[in-house]
Amino acid sequence: MRLKTFHADSLPAAMELVRQTLGPNAIIVATHEDDANRGARVTAAIEPEEQNFDFFNDGPSEEILETITRILEQHGTPPPLVDRLLDAASDTTAETAKDTLAHALAKVFTFKPLPDRPGPPPIMLIGPPGVGKTVSCAKLAARIALTHDKDDETPVALIAADPVRIGAVEQLRAYADRLGATLYEASDGAALASVLTRIRRSELVVIDTPGTNPYHLDELAHLVELAEAGKTETVLVLTAGRNAEEAAEIAEAFRPVGATRLMTTGLDMAKRLGAILAAAEAGNLAISDVSLAPEIGQGLTPMDAGALAKLLIPEATAEPAKSGIGVGE
Repeated sequence: MRLKTFHADSLPAAMELVRQTLGPNAIIVATHEDDANRGARVTAAIEPEEQNFDFFNDGPSEEILETITRILEQHGTPPPLVDRLLDAASDTTAETAKDTLAHALAKVFTFKPLPDRPGPPPIMLIGPPGVGKTVSCAKLAARIALTHDKDDETPVALIAADPVRIGAVEQLRAYADRLGATLYEASDGAALASVLTRIRRSELVVIDTPGTNPYHLDELAHLVELAEAGKTETVLVLTAGRNAEEAAEIAEAFRPVGATRLMTTGLDMAKRLGAILAAAEAGNLAISDVSLAPEIGQGLTPMDAGALAKLLIPEATAEPAKSGIGVGE
């Protein structure tokens, strides 16, 4: 028996998708209607000898798929993305839910941790107010500072491009002093371009920016100006505990700035991590690093599919339940 999941706005609509795709002999394995009015999901199957469907193969067990579905829903993952991940998981022979999810994550998302060595291009962190951009700048700088020869000058330059928040420059200066990094200030694109001409290409350049409301076009235009002037590698920073659908909308709104990666902070204060998945998908962003604690010394943790699967599926829930209860029962 082979499984496939269907999602629609209502249970009747999902059942109709099953009928159209698998035919009248499909076996309904499980149904689930979301309490938050986010639609309905039907898991269906058909005996492989009845028809030859290309999307069926020897994939994960029903129990593993149910475990992954339950976990992703607990994290608040948008239903269409849950379905996309389940489909991506269908061609693996992994024997655990965690490994199966890792396989799916690797197929659906790109993972690109931030560099651990100095050099161009400049890295600019952007995001809404209060997501921890300044601390993340310091953590990224510390990653380089702690690995270089202590007899040499620290190959890190921090640029404070946040003229809005009171104390922003002073906070970044304090981090720069502790790390032995050089601090520069740039209030606009022209100033940033000028500063970059004075920095060695062998240095890691990290740019801190104002907390930005992406729905205010003037604020967004300021970031676009900085990104274009600095020819930056732009990283969107979001907190992990944010509502997943809201995170997706924010990532979409920041698209004009040209961010290519997603960094997530505040994982020590979040139990639901669907925002990471939703934002990465909506913004077409590579998942880079996460911050597991606010302290500078805790650093940033690079992400790959396996590491993210471990965060999404704690050890206590890594394996399928033995009760045989279907999705939504």
